[in-house]
Amino acid sequence: MADLRTNPAIPRQMHATPRRMRAITESIGRDLERFSGENSNVARQIKLLAINASIEAARAGDAGKGFAVVANEVQRLSDMSSDIAVEFERNVLSRIALGRQISDSLVDQMEGARLTDLAQGLVQLIVRNLFERTADVRWWATDPALWQALQAPDAAAFSHAASRLAVINRFYTVYLDLVMTDSSGRIVASSNAAFDRKIRGTSLASEPWFRAAAKTASGDDYVVDQVQPSRLHDGRHAIVYATGIRENGLADGRLVGTLGVYFDWGKQGQSIVEKEAGLPPHVASRSTVMLLDGQNRVIAATRPELIFSNFALRATDNAPRGSYYASDGTIVAYARTLGYEDYDGLGWCGVVVQRTEAETDIRAELGLR
Repeated sequence: MADLRTNPAIPRQMHATPRRMRAITESIGRDLERFSGENSNVARQIKLLAINASIEAARAGDAGKGFAVVANEVQRLSDMSSDIAVEFERNVLSRIALGRQISDSLVDQMEGARLTDLAQGLVQLIVRNLFERTADVRWWATDPALWQALQAPDAAAFSHAASRLAVINRFYTVYLDLVMTDSSGRIVASSNAAFDRKIRGTSLASEPWFRAAAKTASGDDYVVDQVQPSRLHDGRHAIVYATGIRENGLADGRLVGTLGVYFDWGKQGQSIVEKEAGLPPHVASRSTVMLLDGQNRVIAATRPELIFSNFALRATDNAPRGSYYASDGTIVAYARTLGYEDYDGLGWCGVVVQRTEAETDIRAELGLR
């Protein structure tokens, strides 16, 4: 049996995983089964020797009587050894078999549960972050510099509005840009000086977020677009949160324009899957962490080539969270957002796909037979 205390193949800092525990249990089981088989074989051999000794003692007559006593004692010890072997097999090996069943079950449960919790934590982290964006856009749309410029439009007023948006953007670095349009969808002010000159005057009348924001019933409403490359910002990935700008900044005022805030998704989304997952290198190397939108589009991933592809998530009975083993042997864990406050989370989902540890590699690392 492998000695885990002295085996030099065992690393000092062993990574504890359910599969490694199962490998150790399997190794103990195999060793005990081998021991039981060898012990039974020895008992049979002793019994044969005792029978042969008894026969030879009987043939020797009076001269063999003393040896017959020894042969009988050997026979008795052989029977005891056989009884012990049967008892060992009935009790110990049956428990080992039960332990193996439990170990297999725990591997399935613990691997899935651990990764599902990770997926849930990641999607909730970004959703809580984006909930704040819904508050930002509705608050900033009431800034006097914005509605005053739209109610009395001139170059100076729009310049002042752009300056005000630039100040906000300077302190809220999660935004790529803050864009103000008039009621027709024409951009009249932007917070990002690097893009302002190029995009000023551009019409966003056909943009889904503008059309939706222009239809909001009050200043309490907001709209959210999908994550996608922004045509205004050299294709950088963004998600737009937008609302209407209303006369005199009143929630029930007449709509005079819109405000769209471009959340810098490329930077923030990648940070969530790469840094916040916190996987150690030996686990990260066999894992893919992703965020999916409500249409199962990959919107962030530790493998950038997957971005905007569709991931065929196999969610049983539309379960909000769970795990399963894919046909290639990888484990897929997922968790849909729970939303946050009055933000429904858009049906986003966190997903972790992990290649399981090979049993042969585990045994080699742990020095198990």
